[in-house]
Amino acid sequence: EVEDWLSRRDWTIGDEELAGGLKDEVAALASSAARSLAEAHLAQAARDAALLPMPVLTAALADEGVDAFGIAGALGLEPMVVMRRLAAVPALGVGLVICDASGTLTFRKPTAGFALPRFGAACPLWPLFTALGQPRQPVEALVESAGQGMRSFRVQAWCDSRRADGPRGPELRQAAMLVLPAGRTSAPPLVVGSSCRVCPRPDCPARREPTILSEAG
Repeated sequence: EVEDWLSRRDWTIGDEELAGGLKDEVAALASSAARSLAEAHLAQAARDAALLPMPVLTAALADEGVDAFGIAGALGLEPMVVMRRLAAVPALGVGLVICDASGTLTFRKPTAGFALPRFGAACPLWPLFTALGQPRQPVEALVESAGQGMRSFRVQAWCDSRRADGPRGPELRQAAMLVLPAGRTSAPPLVVGSSCRVCPRPDCPARREPTILSEAG
């Protein structure tokens, strides 16, 4: 429900709108769970906007291009803040997925040609999960989406880690993967899918269950 709401907004909430909290739109969501998730999303977006206002991001894009790690380094910000802000600029056409330590996708902003699973587990070959296993280490890769079209993408992934309730508390991880157009490159891509059940790649070494697609046998 929250994803549908954000999709109708083109995944964008203006900095000026965040000040008001979009109370009427949040109140119009049907379930209390959706309203709670929407409020949490808006609170995070407001914190990100305070750290990286849109005029500053626009200037950084002119200097660094669509490069989350480059912008983060230039401005002294956490890469995940930059990733979330880049995903909120419709003209860039980037995708963003975020997961928790279990690998469960908690945020899905699609981009054309890169399939995201609506339900269930994602492709284990995604660089998102490489980042999840090595917190605070930048991960970059060229990937190709399996299936018709076989489009290539440049992805950047990052994982944050923190201890809840002090040094002896549980470690909490959150990883994000930004999906960008690949441009021209001669590097061999990593072929990835959406999820095993709907991936047509028959020879994938990471396959955990058969596909339901007839063309994959």
